[in-house]
Amino acid sequence: MNQFGKSPVMNFSLLDLMKGKALRTSLILFLAFSFSGCYPYFFKDRMFRSEGMGFFTIDVSDLPEFDKTSKNEDVKLEHPIQLDQAKIKDYFGNLRYSKRSSVGYFSDFVFSDHELDLLARDLPYTLKNLPNDKLLLIISKYDDTQSVISFDEVTSCVLWAGEGKINILFGRIKRELVDREAALDFSRWTRIEKIRLAHGYDGTEIAEGENVDFGQIDGLPLRKWVVFDLKNPSKYKFTPRKQYQPVKLTDENDRP
Repeated sequence: MNQFGKSPVMNFSLLDLMKGKALRTSLILFLAFSFSGCYPYFFKDRMFRSEGMGFFTIDVSDLPEFDKTSKNEDVKLEHPIQLDQAKIKDYFGNLRYSKRSSVGYFSDFVFSDHELDLLARDLPYTLKNLPNDKLLLIISKYDDTQSVISFDEVTSCVLWAGEGKINILFGRIKRELVDREAALDFSRWTRIEKIRLAHGYDGTEIAEGENVDFGQIDGLPLRKWVVFDLKNPSKYKFTPRKQYQPVKLTDENDRP
């Protein structure tokens, strides 16, 4: 008790309490914005995951300049999407990418055989549950070589449907994860750079093909933005890949 007969605790005013709450709220907001600045999809919502696949929903605002994807000012998303496993392979299975290296240009499939099987198995589930106001963020991790000296590689893309078309905007394609610990931690290998609707070059792009159509930004094809026509599904047909088998030697004379 003090000289006025009041407990020191009672001197703690409502204003002080409000200041304390405001300080805590400011701290929380500061931390949230700090983390979201480091990882642009910090607030993404997970829909589904498997060992090497992550599917998330993100807001339209998370894809800058999304309004440029349509001739209309108001881009209307056509979600959910009904596709079976066979159709997923038809759309994704023939996509190839080209990569520039010190020895020239390298080209291969965007999704490896087993990786494609996993995508075809899991993607239909997420598409049929995709909200009509969200975009789908896909992150895939796979090791093509499967050797003791090889590493997992990450591919990321954003998918949405509108105006009778499926759009796939790629971010990183087959980017090597040199940190083995990161490859084992789902929360780490799904931290990716922001995917943008803008022209740029990071060494990889989707290779041109017979049935590959690119979206355009400012009248120029963006070679990481692939567009599939849902009104003409027969245009896309998965071509099974050649399976290379070891050469069988039938005679001593066959040996090198």
